[in-house]
Amino acid sequence: MSNYPSPSEVAAKHGTPYPPQEQALGLTPSVMPDVPICAVFLFLFVLAGAGHMTLFRLNLAKGKKFIISGMMFGFCFTRIMANALRIAWSCYPDSVKLGIAAMVFVYAGIILLFIANLFFTQRIVRSQHPHFGWTKPFSIALPVLLVIIIGSILALIVGVILSFYTLNQKTLTRIRDIQLYGETLYAVVAFLPIPIVITSALARRHPSIRNNEAIDKFGSGTMRAKIALVLVSATFLCLGASWRAATLWLPAEDSTNPVHPWYFHKEFFYVFDFTIEICVILSWLALRIDQRFFIPNGAQGPFSYAGGFTFAGEPGNEKIALGTRDSMRHLTGSQASGFGNGSRVSWGGSRNSMARESRVSWGGISRDDVTMGIGEDGYQTLPYPGFEQDEIQGATAADVGVEGAEAEMGWDPKSGRWALRPLSHLPTRPLSTQSGV
Repeated sequence: MSNYPSPSEVAAKHGTPYPPQEQALGLTPSVMPDVPICAVFLFLFVLAGAGHMTLFRLNLAKGKKFIISGMMFGFCFTRIMANALRIAWSCYPDSVKLGIAAMVFVYAGIILLFIANLFFTQRIVRSQHPHFGWTKPFSIALPVLLVIIIGSILALIVGVILSFYTLNQKTLTRIRDIQLYGETLYAVVAFLPIPIVITSALARRHPSIRNNEAIDKFGSGTMRAKIALVLVSATFLCLGASWRAATLWLPAEDSTNPVHPWYFHKEFFYVFDFTIEICVILSWLALRIDQRFFIPNGAQGPFSYAGGFTFAGEPGNEKIALGTRDSMRHLTGSQASGFGNGSRVSWGGSRNSMARESRVSWGGISRDDVTMGIGEDGYQTLPYPGFEQDEIQGATAADVGVEGAEAEMGWDPKSGRWALRPLSHLPTRPLSTQSGV
């Protein structure tokens, strides 16, 4: 016989919305210590949100849409609301409505971090394995998973709200089953990037892949740094999600029981929820995920991440988004397609001209490291000698050591074809240092 009142009886006397009948991670907040702790987290999430929104707007002004920065601002907003509501709940611990609102915002936000890390994972796989990464099964896997995640979080939020408006034990049991499913799904989704990225990196070591398929480079920094960032983030996010799921799978404790299991204590709530999240979100801000994981707008198909250039006439990096008609025959066939149409073909210049002019401008030689030897993944060999920025002023491709480079590319939007002309026919001029050269 328990020496504390039945939670259902207490709830019935209170009326709707009913107070919770089971203990949960974090328990009911109080002025001390919850208010100062939540105030600190509130300040940190405001800073993180402002930082990610600033980067989003700066990139947008440059024509770069890195939507994930906007997602991170949205995540920070949910955490700002969660901490603000938890502060209010601390001051009015008997307000069930404040408790419901605080719990909803805690549930709603975390999936944005999981989704962002899945996008990073997808980009790594498509970079290391361009042809496999763009196959239909792999391409539809993430959208299908997103539908499952969004549907699950909606069911979870509805279930949590409904639990405060019913005393029916069968309904409450089903709601608990939904919570168990939702938290377990969170843990699985948070864990997924780890096996996927590790498998992709190990498969990259196989000689048949290493020697025959190039990497579709994207963003700044090395592939090793991108992989490390995803793995570390996934490890911490999975730790937090697993703790929440584990505490829910343990036997339920009545909310009126004055004895609280150690794993429900507030320090574990703040460590495995807000502390892990703020560390991840601030590290992503400091390490500039907007630069490391940026891909060209509209990138679609193998080798579209690199920006659509063919380096010194080298096949394999055609602008896939332009369609199948931009085939190899336009790159290696007759150069006549580029002559006699001088008024329509634009040579050299910047990719930025695509947004300003009616004629698309491609051309020049790549400044990417194309040194013969070991690539950024540690295994991919690259075909041409490299050169530094200060070596290319006034030089042609041959002058900087790109052996066999004979043509500069120009895109003719009217004919819908690539056009080539020999570099030897070009006047000696400083090469543009603008984007896209």
